[in-house]
Amino acid sequence: MFPAAFVKSLESILSGQEVTALLEALQMPAPVSIRVNTQKTASKPVAALVVPWCDNGYYLPERPLFAADPAFHAGHYYVQEAGSMVVGSIVKNLLSTLPEPAVVMDLCAAPGGKSTHLASVLRNGDMLVANEVIGTRTPILAENLCKWGAANHIVTKADASRFGNSDARFDIVVADVPCSGEGMFRKDPAAISEWSENNVKLCAERQQRIITDIWPAIAPGGYLIYSTCTFNTAENEDNVNKLVQALGANIVQPDFLGGDAFYSLQEGMYRALPHKTQAEGFFVAVMQKTGVAPKSKSPGKYRIKAIPVSPAGLPKNIHAVETPQGLWGMRIQNPEEWHQLLAELPGIYAAGTPMGQVFHGKWKPDTAVALLQGLENAEWPELRLTDAEVMAYLRREALPNPERREGLHRVMWNDVSVGFVNANRHQWNNLWPMEWRLRMQANEPVSVLQ
Repeated sequence: MFPAAFVKSLESILSGQEVTALLEALQMPAPVSIRVNTQKTASKPVAALVVPWCDNGYYLPERPLFAADPAFHAGHYYVQEAGSMVVGSIVKNLLSTLPEPAVVMDLCAAPGGKSTHLASVLRNGDMLVANEVIGTRTPILAENLCKWGAANHIVTKADASRFGNSDARFDIVVADVPCSGEGMFRKDPAAISEWSENNVKLCAERQQRIITDIWPAIAPGGYLIYSTCTFNTAENEDNVNKLVQALGANIVQPDFLGGDAFYSLQEGMYRALPHKTQAEGFFVAVMQKTGVAPKSKSPGKYRIKAIPVSPAGLPKNIHAVETPQGLWGMRIQNPEEWHQLLAELPGIYAAGTPMGQVFHGKWKPDTAVALLQGLENAEWPELRLTDAEVMAYLRREALPNPERREGLHRVMWNDVSVGFVNANRHQWNNLWPMEWRLRMQANEPVSVLQ
């Protein structure tokens, strides 16, 4: 079932008995885990065990139909592989050593598991730049960050080299670099047939290029968190050691919860191994920049014009700017820091959380506004939906308006803020984004959180 060369690479890091145990684990069902958005809900999954290295991470006893849960669509939790949750724990501890505000980048961010986690651990003044160079994957990244509702992010779509040649500086860069994916074999059996020694070599070379390209954009004393979801040393320890030597960096001993569940071949580098840890294969190491690398700048090349605006009804502690791309919002203490970053970043896809539009002086909010964290005292009247109605809403179907209410209403299901509708004679115009619509016909929602 597994390529002989892959098994041989495992034998270089594990005993024969452990190799057998790992291969057996790769043929077992993968654990199911979620991370709860505690800024939106105090609920937790029933009969779930806590992920040791993530306070808000939980293992589920079985995999439910997440697409049928309105709370999932509203960003009350994110379905994330447990091993990768260690990155958020590491970033949280690194931030405690840095002055505020800090700028954190998720370099290879789609679909958004790590980005939404980073958005949760940032302090009030910190900012997140979530980047995805593959254009077809950038929209889902922006969608998931909007649904998470922290409103402390900018989404970009650029190669690492463009950041290295820009004026932007990051205090922490998370680089979950593209890899051969050995750690995901049991989630994606097709990946086994695609594996080859040559692909491992190509991945290792690409990883080195990506890190070398982004390195000039890391602030002196800043950190790079390098991670993969693969087992071989060529893409993990060997690559980190090569990069440390080439870049003059230091390997930092990361501080995170549940470290005893991870396996280490070299000090400061950690692995989640499926036969030892309730997770998929995952590797992580932290490098710190010790000097100032040479850097070519392109002043003004990527500048975006952002004009501060204050439309009536804007939620408290949300700042807004008008850009050629539309109206954007950010929850941040010092908006000038945000404006400056917008002038420095290449490939801006979303300059914050979409806020909607202003027509004739009147603000019409985007659906993302209804999904913001901290909307308990929102001024919009509420439209409370039944189970069947909320599923119809998520399919973007029109809803009847028998009471003939007027104007914009916030859609609620139980205590979940789902989106907006606008009255139109005998029905409600459904404002759930077309590209987010649910394509299944289920009328009975699932409730993962209780």
